[in-house]
Amino acid sequence: MSARRNWLKLRTRLLITACGGLAEAEAACAAECRAYSVKQLSRCQNARAPDMMPIDIVLCLEAYCGKPLVSRAMADSRPSTGTAGELRDEASEVTETGAELQRHIREALADGDIDPQEAAFLLGIVQTAKSHLDDVEACLLPLTKRGEA
Repeated sequence: MSARRNWLKLRTRLLITACGGLAEAEAACAAECRAYSVKQLSRCQNARAPDMMPIDIVLCLEAYCGKPLVSRAMADSRPSTGTAGELRDEASEVTETGAELQRHIREALADGDIDPQEAAFLLGIVQTAKSHLDDVEACLLPLTKRGEA
């Protein structure tokens, strides 16, 4: 459970960074959704704090920065059923995400520098790629056990 919470805390941290930091995220919440303090936001990204970001705040901040960093990662982390037919599709997602990462790195480096918001966005793509690799692994593991009693 703590590994899962830490994964979600990382995504929350990336989302807050993509919004411009804690103060800007707090202002976005107040303007677009409801009051949610810097202290509350900070606890939601702290791996040692038990607080998790409420879904309405996640959606508000994702809309504000234009990047579904938390919700996309949650959707991408769905378990695979592990069938051989899914393996091709899961492996294709790895390749497509790698190409997306490469394209966005090139775009970010166009000005010779990667700023914190660009870095947070790129980290989000890396996390998505990792989840796609996990899906490939989930497809392959049952196949290694076929025929065993």
